[in-house]
Amino acid sequence: MTESILKEYFENKISSEFLSADLNGSIKKLTYDTSQISVVKMESDSEFEIEKSHLMKILNDTLNGNLTFDNLKTIASGLMFSEYFTWDSDYEIGNRIATIIQELDNSEIFFPISTENLKLWKEYLESGIHKLKRK
Repeated sequence: MTESILKEYFENKISSEFLSADLNGSIKKLTYDTSQISVVKMESDSEFEIEKSHLMKILNDTLNGNLTFDNLKTIASGLMFSEYFTWDSDYEIGNRIATIIQELDNSEIFFPISTENLKLWKEYLESGIHKLKRK
């Protein structure tokens, strides 16, 4: 995963197909239950704040089949460990963004990535009502 490419995707400068191609091969399986993400860090003194629209974009592109569930998980993992991408969890919307990214990154622990759950994450992002349930 290349942070500059993800930024360009969020800024509508590149397509989801281009982003998906960059994401492929970014996660390497180490053991049956551990993996490692390869990220090309952004060379910048500034930060890029993740907004509701950015998260909605990746959720919609995944629902529309432009990004895979694996792509979405890779993006979430990259965001979780990035020093460039940030969100303000002190505000309600930032807290929703943080929750969704954490749940996507840890789908084995929280909720599986599925079409139904993507719709529920979108609803949570919009309304603040978290309806996802563990099976």
